[in-house]
Amino acid sequence: MANPKPAFESALFDSLNRPDNLPDEIAQQIRQKIVSQAFEPGQRLPTELELSQSFGVSRNVVREAIARLKLSGYIETKRGVGSFVASEPGPHNFEILPADLLHADALEQVYQLRVEIEAGAAALAAQQRTEAQLETLRQALLRVDAAGADWRHGADRALDFHMVVCQATNNPYFVRLLSLFGRAIGDAVRTLRYASAGTDRVAQIEAEHHRIFDAIVARDSDAARAAMREHLSNGMQRRRALLQDAATKSE
Repeated sequence: MANPKPAFESALFDSLNRPDNLPDEIAQQIRQKIVSQAFEPGQRLPTELELSQSFGVSRNVVREAIARLKLSGYIETKRGVGSFVASEPGPHNFEILPADLLHADALEQVYQLRVEIEAGAAALAAQQRTEAQLETLRQALLRVDAAGADWRHGADRALDFHMVVCQATNNPYFVRLLSLFGRAIGDAVRTLRYASAGTDRVAQIEAEHHRIFDAIVARDSDAARAAMREHLSNGMQRRRALLQDAATKSE
């Protein structure tokens, strides 16, 4: 365990957006520091007073946030000494917290993980899919195509298509993981689809889905893996471009 040390800087945390639940946002910011290892295992956190001054909230609000982090396994408290990052921080069960995805870097990391998981799922689906699953996938693809310019409906049907690909692996763990991704990144997918409405990106998305489907039909694992990777990587690049455009306009 690392030597306990103070970790307070006046500009260590972002300003709060004054949400309805301040303890949740404070807990989320501290959690992100722990996950990114800005706070190392065994390191002492800023005191309640320091945190309350940094966030501009009462010590009771900070105390609630600390209690939530302790309950979820990210920190440990020592009476009369302070709060410390747990030696093995984080919950025992894998989780993606929606609040984390409000941060661009965390969303990028989740997308990176999604690329690796779904590329592998597409490759396995090409090997393991049944004829019945292939027909289910075909129907899912038709529903994506039929959504056309309806960005919200198109995003939801696209997520359905990706779920059917995972189901075709006949591996329940892929399905569980994608279910988790779908709930967490649904809003981000809809935002991308909305931003793509009326552009040639929609046609590109449809073509990418068809390449994934064709590779699974052909039982070509390498092609399915490559097609899924290309599709999701293009989505990541599109999201980066949107963020850059938004940053430029705000200057």
